[in-house]
Formats: sequence, structure tokens, C-alpha cells
Amino acid sequence: MAFIPSKRKKHLLFAQEELNLTSMMDAMTIILLFLLKTYSTTGEIISPASDLRLPYSLSTQAPHKELTVSVTRDNILVSDQRVMMVDDIDPRSTMIGALYTELSRRAREAKQNEIQYAIPFTREVIVVADENVPFQLLFKVIYTCGSSEYDKLRLLTIRER
Repeated sequence: MAFIPSKRKKHLLFAQEELNLTSMMDAMTIILLFLLKTYSTTGEIISPASDLRLPYSLSTQAPHKELTVSVTRDNILVSDQRVMMVDDIDPRSTMIGALYTELSRRAREAKQNEIQYAIPFTREVIVVADENVPFQLLFKVIYTCGSSEYDKLRLLTIRER
């Protein structure tokens, strides 16, 4: 004897299933934010000038985003803005006047931002120098940075593979 289906089940219409886009959009948003966060933390810290070849190093520390002083074969730059030409440096003086003026101005601004906006003044500068820069010139740049309240120095290099 066969089972007779009930009349209520016999007349049920099957509803068409639809895709729930809300949960899928949530998942895609989370993935997008994760990828953006990962990409922004591994981006470039500086973009070297065209006439600048960095020296190689075995260091494993990653650079931080700070004020950069670049010494190329021809120019001295602070945050990619040219301060002076290398040929204009006084060979008898230990201090580089134009660089000292620019760094002192930036230190005053950083101190003002520390007071107004609570952005800490780290006193850190990254020195980016060409691998063929003479030691005397590099010494003058480092001395000038230290004299203008930027006493925490880092030298940027390329990690040797």
C-alpha cells in the first residue's frame, strides 16, 4: 500500500532562491581593506633621485618614514626639494649654511606641530647619499644635521641579496 501525500504538500509552490548579496559584499569589503592595509605598509619609503646610486648593506632593518636629506652627485635635497648644489659648499667650513637653515626651519615647524597637534618630533633624519659621495661631504652633512636638532641619523642603503 502506497503512502498518499497530503493535500497541503501537493499544492506547495517552490520559491525561487536568490543570492544574498549583503554577506558577499561584507566579505569583499573585508578582503579589500586587508589588501589595502597590507599594501600601504610595504610601500616605498623614498624615491631616490635619478643621479643617485645607493650603497649596499647587509642590514635587515626596514626604514621608517622620516625627514630625508639626499646627497646626490650634484645637489643636496631635503624631502626631494633642492636646497643647494654640491659645488656651492665652502670647503673650509664644517657647517653647510643653506642646509642648516632649511633643517632648522623644519625643526621649528615640527616643534610647533608637536605643541598644536601632538605630533611627536622624533629628531630623526634619514641621510640618503650616493655611493660615490666623498667622506668629507658626508661628514659635513651629518655634522649639519646634528647641529640643527636632528641628532638621530640613519643612513639609507640597499639590502644586498
